[in-house]
Amino acid sequence: MRINDIFVTNNAVECNWGLLQNFILVWLSLFPTSLLFVLFYNLFSLWIPTIVIICFLPVSIVLYYGIFFLLLLFFSKLYLIIINLIHKPKEGIFKRSLNDKDFLFFLLRRNLKRFTLKIYNYFPLPWAKLLALRILDIKISYNTGVLDSYIDSDFVEIGNNVILGEGSIIMSSMIIGNLFLIKKVILKDGCTIGAFSVISPGTVVEEGAILGMGSYTQVNQYLKQNSIHVGRPAKSWEINK
Repeated sequence: MRINDIFVTNNAVECNWGLLQNFILVWLSLFPTSLLFVLFYNLFSLWIPTIVIICFLPVSIVLYYGIFFLLLLFFSKLYLIIINLIHKPKEGIFKRSLNDKDFLFFLLRRNLKRFTLKIYNYFPLPWAKLLALRILDIKISYNTGVLDSYIDSDFVEIGNNVILGEGSIIMSSMIIGNLFLIKKVILKDGCTIGAFSVISPGTVVEEGAILGMGSYTQVNQYLKQNSIHVGRPAKSWEINK
């Protein structure tokens, strides 16, 4: 497995439809936010001096900043629902071609979630990214530590008190030659994924299991409870014998 194969890319979708998709989401979120800003300014300027309104401008900016983030998440979720209604995501092995609907709609969902999560990374509150992940159909608890990890767009289930190290990659999809694989990944309660490690599609990590720093799992690998896994590919050393 090569790191270059982790991210499924297609220039036609990413550069054309992807940019258009992002532009529509930003426009839908910014337009009502700007409309509210102008509306309230004009309304309050009838009774309140302009200098007072300017004094409260920093508070207003923070307020509209939050409104923009909520609207972005709302329209992202709405768009995701429409995509899933047209073609539901499913596990399996598919052709790496835009003619394959499973591959095409995976790219659309992934681009949508990647863009929204990138915006949410700039939000100052730490739970914001977790909120976005949950709204965008990733099963993850609020007590999970995600740090600067990458989480794939579909079929990822993360339990309570899971720690994802910095730079770790949780992928439920990958390219194998001209084929495209999607398989559910399950990280159960209390497991730890080390920094810069890679979880491959189909991996199941049981409670209390640890994947060491810089390691990666094989497709469909099972990391049993209370064990440490280290290596490329990861091999097991039991904690309790």
